[in-house]
This record gives sequence, structure tokens and C-alpha cells, in this order.
Amino acid sequence: MGIFKRIFKKKINSKEVELKVINKTIFVKTTLFVIGALISALSFNLFCVQNNFVLGGLGGIAIILNKLFEINSTLVILIGNVIFVIISIFTIGAKKSLLSIVGAMVYTAFVYFTSDFPAMINFHFDNILLYVLAAGLVGGFGEGLVYKSGFNTGGTSILAVVLSKYIKINMGELLRYMAYIIILAGGVIMGYTAIMYSLIITVISTQMVDKILIGINYAKTFFIQTDKIDEVTDFILSVIGSGVTELETKGAFSHKRNKMLMCVVPKEKYSLLKSAIKEIDENAFIVVSDCYEVLGGTKKSAISIEEV
Repeated sequence: MGIFKRIFKKKINSKEVELKVINKTIFVKTTLFVIGALISALSFNLFCVQNNFVLGGLGGIAIILNKLFEINSTLVILIGNVIFVIISIFTIGAKKSLLSIVGAMVYTAFVYFTSDFPAMINFHFDNILLYVLAAGLVGGFGEGLVYKSGFNTGGTSILAVVLSKYIKINMGELLRYMAYIIILAGGVIMGYTAIMYSLIITVISTQMVDKILIGINYAKTFFIQTDKIDEVTDFILSVIGSGVTELETKGAFSHKRNKMLMCVVPKEKYSLLKSAIKEIDENAFIVVSDCYEVLGGTKKSAISIEEV
């Protein structure tokens, strides 16, 4: 009977599902990209150009060339993106390069239009560390919105996509290696202090991007294996106020069948639940991980995110 079910089971058209998802989110993603690209461009002109912060990417190369030959940073970004886009079209095709082309054009336009913005508003901080923090936080926020939208701002991102086709290194690692090379080159020209500033900005912006992409973990996921299933379940339901799911498990070594509890609890109740489980069953096996998002379920109101 199971064989017939598998044979006659209606197959899902994955491409159709993908198109539906894209069509439903295209406006939101486009808006996120435009806002993110604008914030990234502002961060570049407000914080990086003024202080010669050489970060990984085409912007870092632009600042180095501006320092060495006094070439306008915006012009370098424009020419660099045009070259990278042409290379991308001829190597991976126009269709696969479409998002990169759009991203490069929009970001370059924003960099151009905001290049005089710092002078117009007479923007300045009294402390260089404030520039470092602002560059990391604001720049990372903008990058996070761009990546969340599925686009990129061109530059070395395009080059990484092209190289990943020919080199057995994933795109993320290629971008990281290129960033390190550009930062080191900037340090040789600008001085070792510039390297430290650039590294601090990179660390802050990377954390910011992660928070935008994944979210802030407001809850914890518990996986609990215990001989006192009923007692632990009762505590979670009555005291913690969260739902619980029982999972059937089988030990790979002992082949013993058992049950495991899975529940998501607000972060402020993490310590209470962990201590209570050990109090109920000191031999309980517990695995706890961060939970960034909860979708669906029948008791969403039990997990009060607003109270965190």
C-alpha cells in the first residue's frame, strides 16, 4: 500500500513554488535592498572616505587608489563595477548576473549622489572611535538589509561569484580572503593603526549583518531526554507556560526506544527551566540552543516575546 501511495503521490513543482515565493516577496525585498544600499552608501561616504577606513571590497580599493593617486573614490567604484559586471556576463551569463548588475548600478548611483553629503551637513565626530563604531553599526545594518533582500552591491561580490565557478572555494570564503588582502594592503599604505580600525569595523559589521539576517535570539529551544517525562512536561505546561512536543527516539548504540521532549521557552525562563529539570531528574540529558524565530503552533501567545 505504501508503494502505491509513493507512486501516485502528487509531486510538488519546486520551480512553481519558488516563483510564488519570489512574487509574494518581491516588493518587500526590493524595498529592503534600496534602503540597505542607500544606508551602505551613506556609511561609506560619511565614515570610511573621511577617515580612510579600508574595508574589504571595492570601496576599500577605491580608498587606497584615492590615497595613492587622488582618484575619485566614486569613479573607482563605477569603473570597477563595470569591469566586474562585464566579466560576470561573459563567464556565468547575463541571467545569473542580473541581481549583481542591478545591485552594482543602484549602489554606485547612491555612492555618487551621497558623495557630497558629509560636506553639505558639515558632519564630523570629535573622536575617531565614534567613526569606527558608526561605520561598523551603520554599514553592517545596510549590508544586512541588502543580503536579506537577496541582492548584493556588486564589487568583489561579483568577482567572488565568478571565481567560485572555477575555484573549489565557496563564495563566503573567497569574500573573506579578498577582504583580508585589501585590508592588509590598506594597512601597508595607511599604517598599522588603520588595519586595527578596519578589523574592528569588520567584526562589528559582521555581527550586525548576522543579527539582521538571523535575528536576535529571544527564545531558547530545549531538547530533553528524561525518565520523568510526565513530571517535566507538567512543569513546562503549568509553570513555564510553553507547549511541549514528544519526539520518538532510538539510541544508535543501545537501540533502545525512548521519548525526547522539545519545547521553546522565552529567554528569561531559561535558567528556571534548566534548574527545574535537573531538580526533577538529575540524570536528565539536556540540549539547549538559541531560537531566532517561531512560526505556527497552537499556543503562540504562551511565548511572550514582548516581555523579553
